[in-house]
Amino acid sequence: MCCRGVLFTDLDGTLLDFDTYRPSPEALEALSLVARNNILTVPVSSKTAAEVRPLLRELKLPGPAVVEGGPVMVLADGSEEVVGRPRSELLEVLDRLRSTGWPLRGLSAMAVDEVTRLTGLHAEGVRDAMTRLASEPFIATRPLDPDAIENLEKNVMVLGAGIVRGGRFWHLLGAGVDKGFGMRSALATLASGDRPPTAAVGDAWNDLPMLAEADLGFLLGDRVGEESVPLGVVRLAVAGPEGFSEAVRRILRAWRLSEC
Repeated sequence: MCCRGVLFTDLDGTLLDFDTYRPSPEALEALSLVARNNILTVPVSSKTAAEVRPLLRELKLPGPAVVEGGPVMVLADGSEEVVGRPRSELLEVLDRLRSTGWPLRGLSAMAVDEVTRLTGLHAEGVRDAMTRLASEPFIATRPLDPDAIENLEKNVMVLGAGIVRGGRFWHLLGAGVDKGFGMRSALATLASGDRPPTAAVGDAWNDLPMLAEADLGFLLGDRVGEESVPLGVVRLAVAGPEGFSEAVRRILRAWRLSEC
């Protein structure tokens, strides 16, 4: 696919409002502006394929999209490609962690009403969010301090998996799989010569590998501490669709493209 560049964007808390799960008119106009400049927008989200397919149609995005935080792609024809460790194996990892005393509760163990309380999604949205192929969101049932989190990461690594922190949940994924991995996988499906210029926008910890991977990376809001921000990533004060729109303006300026 020939394009001037590729914009990789998180959804909840970035292109979409964190609480309403909706874009603003300003964000929709920014997406339209990106398309008019022949830049491909690729969502990179912890949402599932079932959640993202309708959004691609609504937002008039051709695909691909990276879902479940990196290990699954929704291709332009709507089909799924799994590039990470299967969920069944990750559930075994989570069970082993719990059996050794880790206070973890996976999404697969939750009832619909519990997920509704945690996310604000309606029942149909919860079912779509629970339809996963290569990831398992989880929560800690008691607070974990930084030392405990570091220890958990080491235990997970020994079991051949990895964890990343999202806006609402932690996510258990295959080893080495994150949004940066998903970004590289998406670029491989688009390759037709040299890698195009890339930009990325996100608001949470699990977005950081993607932001570091891009030529231009923008972190929205103040949720992530300054000590965690990769070198070269620009922080914008406002999160959500307003921050996304500002990031788009800066990207177009940097690439010397039209802002109207």
